Amino acid sequence: MKMKKIVAVVIIMFISLIIILGEGSKLVFQKICERRETAWPDLGTADDEQYEWLTEAYKIKRKNNERIVIMASDGTKLEGHYYEKKKNAPLVIFFHGFRGHSYVDGVPIYRIAQKKEWNVLLVSMRAHDESEGNIFTLGVKERYDCVDWANWAAKHFGRETPIFLMGISMGGAVVTMSSNLDFPDSVCGIIDDCGFTMSKKMLELNCKSRLPKGMPVEVFKIFADVGTKLWGGFNLKEADACKAVSQTKIPILIIHGDMDNLAPLYMAKKIYNSCKSRKDIYIVHGAGHTENYKKDPEGYEKIITTFIKENVSREER
Repeated sequence: MKMKKIVAVVIIMFISLIIILGEGSKLVFQKICERRETAWPDLGTADDEQYEWLTEAYKIKRKNNERIVIMASDGTKLEGHYYEKKKNAPLVIFFHGFRGHSYVDGVPIYRIAQKKEWNVLLVSMRAHDESEGNIFTLGVKERYDCVDWANWAAKHFGRETPIFLMGISMGGAVVTMSSNLDFPDSVCGIIDDCGFTMSKKMLELNCKSRLPKGMPVEVFKIFADVGTKLWGGFNLKEADACKAVSQTKIPILIIHGDMDNLAPLYMAKKIYNSCKSRKDIYIVHGAGHTENYKKDPEGYEKIITTFIKENVSREER
C-alpha cells in the first residue's frame, strides 16, 4: 500500500512537471517569438537628438520609393522599400533590429547612401511591420530570407549590380548567420553593426532583468530551448554567426561598440576570429548597443565607404 502511494506521488509529480514545462515553455516562447506590433518612439517625449532622428525616419518613410514584396522560400510574404539614387550603383539591403523598424534603424545607412549615391533597400523582417509571419525565429529562418532578398535583387537589377547586406543588432546577427548560404555571386560583402554570436546566448545574457520574480536563469534557458522547438518548430542552435562566417567566402565588416552591454564586445571579436573570408573590424570607443553611428558618425561612414569601395573594385577585377 505504501509503495502504491509512492508511485502515485511520483506519477503526479511527473505529470505536474510536464504541465509546468509545457505551459512555461509556451509562455516564454510567446513572449520572445510571437509577433508584437511595436509603436514608433514618441516624438512628444523625445530629446533633441531623438527628435531629429525620428523626424528624419518619418521623412524617409514618406520619400518616393518602390514598394517591394517577395515570397520567402517558406511562403511568407516579405516587404521592403527601395530607394534609388543612381542606376547600377551598389545596393545595400538593410535589416533592422529585433522589434525595430527599418526606417528608424536605417537612418545612418540611408544618410550615407544618399551622400555616396548608393541605392538602399530597407527591409521589414518577418513578423515585423509590413512583412507577414506570426513568429520571429531569431535568425533561424530569417537568414534564408536574406538569400531570398539577394536573389530578388540579382534577378531584378542584373548580376552586374554589387549587393551588400547590412544589419544592426538582430539584423546584424542575421546577415552574418546567413553568410555561409548560397548567395548569388553579386553579393560582395556583409556589414554587421553590433550583432552577436548566437541568439541563444543573447537570451541567456539579457534575460535576468526581464524574468518573472523568482525564476532562475537556468529554468528560463530550459523553457526557451523547449519552447522554440515545441511551439515554434525550430532549434536556436542553428542561428550561429561564428559557424556561418567560418564557412563563408563573402567579405565581412564588423562594427561594434566597446561599451555594448547587450551584445558584449567579446562576441564581435569571436565572430571576427572565426571568420575565414576577408574581414575587418571597427571598434567604436564609448558606444553602447546600437550607438556606433551616433558616437562616431565620421568613422562609421568612412569604414563602410572603404569596405564597399574596396569590394566593388575587387568584384570588377
